[in-house]
Amino acid sequence: MNKPTTKETYILDDTVAFELMDILKAKARHFIQLNEYVYRLFDGQSVVTFTTLENDIQVQMIKG
Repeated sequence: MNKPTTKETYILDDTVAFELMDILKAKARHFIQLNEYVYRLFDGQSVVTFTTLENDIQVQMIKG
């Protein structure tokens, strides 16, 4: 049986996104900087990707 996967995407202000990233980094098993604009965190059950846009940061969370 496959577990259901949920995907959520948010556009956040830089300050809020970096505060969220700091909180999630403390709980993450892995923190990867893919390039200067994309960061990815894994905690074993979900993946959170932070992507720098022109004026904001896109936060995408995939649970499953």
